[in-house]
Amino acid sequence: MKARVKPIGGFFELEIQNKDYNYHSNAIPLSNGRACLNLILKHINAQKIWIPFYTCDALLEPIINKQVSYSFYSININLEPSEDFKLKENEYFIYINYFGIKSKFIESLINKYSDKIIIDNTQAFFERENSKTWSFNSARKFFGVPDGAYLYTPYDIAVDYERNTDLSCNYLFNRLLGKQKQAYQEFIEYEKGLDDEIKKISIVSEYLLANIDYLSIAHKRRYNFSYYHSIFEEINQFNLPLATNSIPYHYPLLLKNIIDKNLLYERNIFIPILWKDTIQRRLEGFNFEQDLTQKLIALPIDHRYEIDDLDYVIESLKELLGI
Repeated sequence: MKARVKPIGGFFELEIQNKDYNYHSNAIPLSNGRACLNLILKHINAQKIWIPFYTCDALLEPIINKQVSYSFYSININLEPSEDFKLKENEYFIYINYFGIKSKFIESLINKYSDKIIIDNTQAFFERENSKTWSFNSARKFFGVPDGAYLYTPYDIAVDYERNTDLSCNYLFNRLLGKQKQAYQEFIEYEKGLDDEIKKISIVSEYLLANIDYLSIAHKRRYNFSYYHSIFEEINQFNLPLATNSIPYHYPLLLKNIIDKNLLYERNIFIPILWKDTIQRRLEGFNFEQDLTQKLIALPIDHRYEIDDLDYVIESLKELLGI
């Protein structure tokens, strides 16, 4: 008699109920955004790709690994390309849905460039398919899961890859247990180990994501964004209204001057720097992006925070800004 593939008896696995729900049911579920871009590059004959300078180096990894030529382009105060692209044959360009609030502008780009544009929705998880072009998102930026990204394609492609099993939930558990410092170090180490290998989403993340109340979370993000905007609209150098159907990633508060983020960290307010890589690239002509990296305060607006949390952040910022 053959041994059973499914073991019987022994200790229990983690109790996660699979509710068989997938918000992105028409997408290809992969391990991360880099894997999505890697798979896109396998299906397009790209000789050159235009990339926004205002991005992290992780976006470059699949492009460099595939030895595809690339150039950076600049953006303006509206977070839109500062030039009108005239793409040559086999040229593509990537546009990032910054803070999840550029969906309306993206519609115009898709109508113009169709499948020659690749939409990076890693800051816009709730955006669903557009059958005219390529797009991908990231679950890890929005939820407490170890992996997960969803790829939308302009035509059907074959996907025959193994599930991701090279993952860790230690930083997730330790943050839940209140071990913030340990969790942060584990998170940093975990991030360093991520790559662009194409794998399907892990069963851990698939099950966890099936249990999420997406409607409630989307509502909370929009509400928190609007609450911050009601306070900071007059001092925010951005004039970026929240479109009706957009579910934002952060509230992007662009200040006139740089403030020391360590002063916020001391108050247990952890503001991400988006992105340090822009400062480290020794290229001329991208002063706006480098200023943006240093002057932007990307305020968290996710479902973990209630009004008293937002008020604490607001009062702390007002004190530091002297307003």
